[in-house]
Amino acid sequence: MREHRRTARRLLVWLAMPNDHYQLGELLGRGGMGQVHIARHRSGRLVAIKRVRNTLAGDRLVVDRLAGEAALLRTVSHPNVVRALDDGTGADGMPFLVMDRAHGTPLSELITEHGALPHDRLAAISAQLLAGLAAIHDAQIVHADLKSHNVLVDDVNIVTIIDFGLASTLTQAPRASGLVAGTPAYMAPELIAGEHPTVTADIYAAGAILYEMLTGSTPFRGHISTILARQLSECVELPSKRAPDRGISAAIDRAVVRALEPSPAARFQRVTELADAFATAIAGKPAVEPFLAAGSDIWIEPTVRRPSAIRRPTARGADRADEIIAAALGRAERHIQDHHAKLAVPDLEATLAQLAPAHDGAPPISTSVWRIETVLAALYELLGKQQRARGMALAAYRHALETGCPLAEGRTRDLVERLVVRPRRVARGSVGTRR
Repeated sequence: MREHRRTARRLLVWLAMPNDHYQLGELLGRGGMGQVHIARHRSGRLVAIKRVRNTLAGDRLVVDRLAGEAALLRTVSHPNVVRALDDGTGADGMPFLVMDRAHGTPLSELITEHGALPHDRLAAISAQLLAGLAAIHDAQIVHADLKSHNVLVDDVNIVTIIDFGLASTLTQAPRASGLVAGTPAYMAPELIAGEHPTVTADIYAAGAILYEMLTGSTPFRGHISTILARQLSECVELPSKRAPDRGISAAIDRAVVRALEPSPAARFQRVTELADAFATAIAGKPAVEPFLAAGSDIWIEPTVRRPSAIRRPTARGADRADEIIAAALGRAERHIQDHHAKLAVPDLEATLAQLAPAHDGAPPISTSVWRIETVLAALYELLGKQQRARGMALAAYRHALETGCPLAEGRTRDLVERLVVRPRRVARGSVGTRR
């Protein structure tokens, strides 16, 4: 294991603070906005000091963010969260944050070096990670940049969550529209679309880290627009399928996939809920609720026409329709890339209307309309239009069945399970009142 075992033998700069002095040593790490140095207090204690990157010293937004980070971090007290010791303004007029010298290697480096983690180590790390995140939320703070690189793990598996540079309070006013910050592979779809960070967005990030520890890779990879398009149009590949040799149970799959739901309302609403579900699953205990397997008796296949009974559109008409569908999906992806996901909805709706059959009961011009319908269903869900999302998911499933394509059928079946079947089963089985 390559752990950051550095000393302050090379002392470089004196930094004056209003109440004491710290001597800066070598650079420990550099992020998008800040840089962290090891430092020695006059008492001899080694600490870490975060300062604004030299190239961003003139950026008022970055400077204010560091000052805000210090204020937020002082409100959190937990053994798995880095502790703020002091803050102030240096002799150069720039703010700084003094923290405990957290030991360990970034979790991302451990996974890169060793691949997916063994279950016993994963259980220890995940329990501390989620306990620390729960404490952050209890302090009314959203981390907003939770990722494996910001989780340190030492030689005895002690976890420390670091880097609160994008953190905000739960009551803080939303950021300006279109301002997106974070690491796409760990960002919930609503964050990529430009929404304000929330508790459930942190839970999505935690789910992505659990997925990464289980399989060695994050759920979705690629450019930010590609990730969002896949989040909205594809179901997350089950960890057990991504890493079939890792002994991942169905219970683990369920816990992780629920944390990664595209809709914030469908995720765990509290970190403790995810922690309990994952701890139970990783320990191999029986699940509290049975999993609704695909193909159960409440699926709608009996009412759907199978491919052999479908009258196919002409080849020329289908080819033209497929061109229209591809163009519409391309425009939708560009809207998403520009953080204007809402603009994709009317365009996709108009395309569906253009492809509508000539009369009721007639087949669609192209059997590929399910591709547009799945994206629309996911966008409706993201925008809180649950009834429309359910209806569109069912339409996509029916049209996918007509293609005779197992991939189309499987993808839309998962969508119907998430949007239609699972909420119905939960509603019927729920007791008590919501708070």
